[in-house]
Amino acid sequence: MTDMHKDEVQTYIEFDSKTGSILTITSYPTKQHIEVDPKAVAGLLDGSENFLHYKVQFNPTSTMYELVNIHEEERFEYNVNNSIYKIPNNIEADINVIKNYKTKTWQLQFGTLFAKTLEKNTVTLQTIKNFSVVDKNDPYKLHRTLKFNLSDANLDLQFDQDDVIIKQYDLYTNKLFNSYSTGVIND
Repeated sequence: MTDMHKDEVQTYIEFDSKTGSILTITSYPTKQHIEVDPKAVAGLLDGSENFLHYKVQFNPTSTMYELVNIHEEERFEYNVNNSIYKIPNNIEADINVIKNYKTKTWQLQFGTLFAKTLEKNTVTLQTIKNFSVVDKNDPYKLHRTLKFNLSDANLDLQFDQDDVIIKQYDLYTNKLFNSYSTGVIND
């Protein structure tokens, strides 16, 4: 008696990189795609689950696209260190927030490796990222908030009237990406 092994066929989901909508499931991708386990998409393949209940989205922590069910609640593990995250100074990071005195702007820049990952995967981040500018070592004394729409081409915010005079400050945010950094460009 011989064991019959069913060959596993590589399975891919092609999707719209702007919306995450699933276009098709195929063995021979020609468009933006991710590889998936055929067992994980069996319901989509046999028609028992609807394509509209799923989408592909970029996970900034793993820096990979993932298939997600839009009706399942996201599992959120509360961690106070991620909720009130103090951004360190002058390190290579995924997200860099620069206070530029020359141009009188706050600038958000993607780190070199993170930018390459986004470009390679043709990712457009569809999120708004907020930062709190607070007194040095006092996250409860807020000076202002910075709000960056990461899908915009221009990630610069003009100084307000206090930004020029505030020299000692810390930046805080909700930690969504792996790493952050802040720095200063002087006159």
